[in-house]
Amino acid sequence: MIKNYRQEQWKTLHKDIWQDRFLYKVSSYGRILSFVKKTEGELLKGGKTAGYLSFVVNLKNGKKKNYYFHRVIAELFVKKAEDADFVIHKNYKKHENEANNLAWATKAEWVQHQFGNPSVQENKLKRKLRTVTTYSKLSYSQAVILKKKLLDPNRKTRIRILAKQFGVSEMQLYRIKSGENWGDIKV
Repeated sequence: MIKNYRQEQWKTLHKDIWQDRFLYKVSSYGRILSFVKKTEGELLKGGKTAGYLSFVVNLKNGKKKNYYFHRVIAELFVKKAEDADFVIHKNYKKHENEANNLAWATKAEWVQHQFGNPSVQENKLKRKLRTVTTYSKLSYSQAVILKKKLLDPNRKTRIRILAKQFGVSEMQLYRIKSGENWGDIKV
């Protein structure tokens, strides 16, 4: 037997496209009871799809359809505006599906809401602080010095010695000289 929370409301959820044996009761506290196999009702734990709790129902045509807890709860308990197609979690936590934590939003409102998401803000900060990873053995300033030396008509140092000094191959120096590599450097 499932115990009710204080002021918890339950509504029946059954759609015409489902097979007749599928019947669910949905709570304003984000819980869903399944009456598929038992007459008493079994609390659904749900699976996760992109971090959101979800459950699967067999349709009359033999196919299966995935339903998100938060969308089902919002359909039954939250007032929807005409142009609102998205359900947002006010506290940004995908697993907290209480009706008072959900709201309908337009696409623009949903995008604006996501910008305020703490995990999005944290990722932006991480990207900003992250150092740029380069796979080149030479820094830009080293490449500029090398290109000047390679293009100097009075150069006395051999390419083999320059390659050892900078820790690169002779082929790399020929490529820098021809502009194949580091071609954006103008000397």
